[in-house]
Amino acid sequence: MPDTEVAIIGAGLSGIGMAIALQRAGIADFVILERAADIGGTWRDNVYPGVAVDVPAQAYQFSFALNPRWSRVFAPGDEVKRYLDGLADRYGVRARVRLNTEVTERTWDEDGRFWRLATPAGEVTARFVVSAIGAFVDPKPVDIPGIEDFRGTVLRSSGWDRGHDLTGERVAVIGTGASAVQIVPEIAPRAARLDVYQRTPIWVGPKLDAPIPRPLRRLFRRAPRVQEAVRRVATRGVEMVLIDLVVGHGRAPWVARGGARLARSVWYRTQVKDPGTRRRLTPGYGLGCKRPSVSNTYLKTFNRPDVSLVTDAIDRVTPAGVRTADGREREVDTIVLATGFRLASDPEVFRRTPVRGRGGFDLATFYAENRLASYEGISIPGLPNHFMMFGPYGWVGGTWHQLVETTSAHVVRVIREARRRGATAVEVRPEPTERWTRRMRDRLAGSLWATNGCATANSYYFDHHGDTPYLRPTSAAQAARAARTFPLDDYAYTAGETAASPASEMRSP
Repeated sequence: MPDTEVAIIGAGLSGIGMAIALQRAGIADFVILERAADIGGTWRDNVYPGVAVDVPAQAYQFSFALNPRWSRVFAPGDEVKRYLDGLADRYGVRARVRLNTEVTERTWDEDGRFWRLATPAGEVTARFVVSAIGAFVDPKPVDIPGIEDFRGTVLRSSGWDRGHDLTGERVAVIGTGASAVQIVPEIAPRAARLDVYQRTPIWVGPKLDAPIPRPLRRLFRRAPRVQEAVRRVATRGVEMVLIDLVVGHGRAPWVARGGARLARSVWYRTQVKDPGTRRRLTPGYGLGCKRPSVSNTYLKTFNRPDVSLVTDAIDRVTPAGVRTADGREREVDTIVLATGFRLASDPEVFRRTPVRGRGGFDLATFYAENRLASYEGISIPGLPNHFMMFGPYGWVGGTWHQLVETTSAHVVRVIREARRRGATAVEVRPEPTERWTRRMRDRLAGSLWATNGCATANSYYFDHHGDTPYLRPTSAAQAARAARTFPLDDYAYTAGETAASPASEMRSP
């Protein structure tokens, strides 16, 4: 018998949500394995100046655990961390977490029909595994020559050193993604000089942020149904922007194109005074090719005389600063790396922490050599008793909480069915996997990403095969309905003697 029935990998938002779903379903034999020294995932690691949610906080919460105490429309990061801590305490999840326990390898034991999980503290065996490692797993390796020779301080957007004071320093920020959009306007007033190194500009829209009045917060506490109505409206609004406009672009291309024209001709003109700087900050690709950010201060920061936008390619980091391809060296005291993360579908993630399933199946090799595929964004043939909170074509709705609730409902149904049938191994079949993946690709064929000039966007929406497997091109309501009603016989259940591997029948769709 394995050590535990269910092992959840990761104690961030996904892992905590999955644990709560198991408990609510009466599945009590589980453990959460967390590589860090605290729970919280993204909101534990990202404590940089200005960190906050980039969608309205009323949409950024579980439907079963509304938070009436959000202080702003866009909640700051420390409030999200407190929300997650409160959930872990309220549902007794914290007692199930093993901290400082990174799962470095997952291996399917065919004879025992359970998973062997290698950790620094020793092996853990589990009948079922739920990977809750999130979408952005590890920071991208820094491929800038000379970075190891820099004599100053190097900070990362994740794992920020709060003890380092940037006041009066010369600072270089490398990268202009979502984290940089929040960091740059916060540190500019303190730095003596700030250089922002941009490879690809990002669309930045207005942020409709404001404090939430105390009377409204009191109303939310006393009348949860009012807050639930607000949550539904906010969640649907986010989904319209992040999902509907992408998937439905072919039916209404004027929306994204009109938005881009409006941003160029009005918003960017009101924010950035210098025409040359404005031109370099304005993307040449279509609106929506990269995930857009919102800020009322980022673009304006480049009006400051002590802030420079650098678009020349970086040649190398020197011991004293940063040298660009034109030969100019800018001396700095601190370099801030906001250079992004490896996604959960990057084969390199699973070369570092291998996942080996039935019949020699290796997840890194599968991702590297085949177009990404999954069943409902959760399961892959060749990985029995294994589920992903965020797999290929897995992003549901507008916020991560919708994804977690939908995925956990799917996982709970399968585990319950395996229990009912007395099955010790359950594996998704190749045919429904191919059918579902093909349907997702067909729906994305006319999406904004395929038809809106995204070639120069350098967007993480596109994988190493040129596909866009990040998003599930359905509504959140459709995904939730599918989680409740998908045919349970789309999985093969094994009790007693081991069946032949469905993975051997799997073709890359």
